[in-house]
Amino acid sequence: MTQPPALVKLLHDRDGVETVVLLQDGRRLVVYDIAWGYDLGDQWAHVTTNISPGREGAAVDVFRTSEVVSVIDPDTGRTVYSPS
Repeated sequence: MTQPPALVKLLHDRDGVETVVLLQDGRRLVVYDIAWGYDLGDQWAHVTTNISPGREGAAVDVFRTSEVVSVIDPDTGRTVYSPS
């Protein structure tokens, strides 16, 4: 089995904790939980947010790990991930 990318592991470890994901296209996603995987032949994982178990009022979004600019802990304002 393929090990999850560092970004996926971080989001998985923050399960249930509000996390902000900023994407290259300017979207700002509020994430509480994720499901992730790879499509056949893809280099980058796709991530679906707020679907398992889901959270009332939280938007369900889909993005590829290659689209992420940074991940922020909104409680502290600290960047907890940025691609190398």
